[in-house]
Amino acid sequence: MIVALEGLPGSGKTTSAYLLARRLGVPAVCETTHDHPFIETIYDDTGRYDMQVELAFLLLHNAGYRRIPQEATVVTDYSPAKDLLFAEAMLAGRDLELFGDLYEQLYADLPAPELVLYLDASPDLCIERVRRRLETDPARTFEMRMDITRLRIMRDIYEARMAELGARVLRYTVGSADTESQVTDGLVNLVERERHAAT
Repeated sequence: MIVALEGLPGSGKTTSAYLLARRLGVPAVCETTHDHPFIETIYDDTGRYDMQVELAFLLLHNAGYRRIPQEATVVTDYSPAKDLLFAEAMLAGRDLELFGDLYEQLYADLPAPELVLYLDASPDLCIERVRRRLETDPARTFEMRMDITRLRIMRDIYEARMAELGARVLRYTVGSADTESQVTDGLVNLVERERHAAT
């Protein structure tokens, strides 16, 4: 069973993925954003290499997703479908057609996540968290250009296409006062409920 966490930057995907995996006693497979060769241009609308950025995400995510053992339960902090959703928002014409063809080829033999847990945190909360982590994590300087408008656009894409993220998508609302432990407890409950329903 592949359990994927999704949501806006700052919603807590990676932290929650590791904590959830630990609580379930299963492996976690998480994004390696720092390996993205065009990471500094992601939120720079004046110098963004759209095709290169989207292709790099596609290849990085696919490489990680292919490491997931299909016979085991694994938690990951992304759904592969997000790459297609955001490429369709950023690319057009021949670039989008090429991207779609590559996506289909790379994932032709891989299953979609059986369960996607969407961390529903408001753009305002996410931007606050992103600003806070910039103070302690110098490796994330690329997020300095992120703004609330970009997060709202991303939220709208997720809202419109959420059902495409996996076989089953559940929403978990993240509040500003929620602790990591509380969020993890809520996610564990959702996973256990789905496991029980499947038996």
